Amino acid sequence: MLVIIRDFLFFICFISVSYFSFGSEVIFTKTVTNITQASEASTVLEGRPGDVIEYNIDLFNGTDDAISNIQLVSAVPPFTVLAAVINCNNSDLPSTLRCDVRTPDGVNQVGYQGAIRWQLVGKLGVGHRARVSYQVIIK
Repeated sequence: MLVIIRDFLFFICFISVSYFSFGSEVIFTKTVTNITQASEASTVLEGRPGDVIEYNIDLFNGTDDAISNIQLVSAVPPFTVLAAVINCNNSDLPSTLRCDVRTPDGVNQVGYQGAIRWQLVGKLGVGHRARVSYQVIIK
């Protein structure tokens, strides 16, 4: 059986950031990679049951000021379960940010299904990037 993952890259994906700037913008990107098949990061993916898929949420501060109070919200997509515990402090975060991950629909463990919330505490400086990620298994 072949599963094609399209357009539900992030079942739910919201970002809320507190900042004030007249300059550029906060750039938010989402990509997915099939770890099992060693695919490249993309916004479209083909996968099979049992494949491990990694979702990445990237944030770039293109404003004229540091941003703070960053909250990212996503979810484990339908027909998948969490493949590994989410440990966002091991993600690609600058030293000025600390991360707290919440799984409001249950325990952050292998097999979890539901919402994921990352609260990034501190400031993301001008021109800096932050990334959080999580892995799921296709059922």
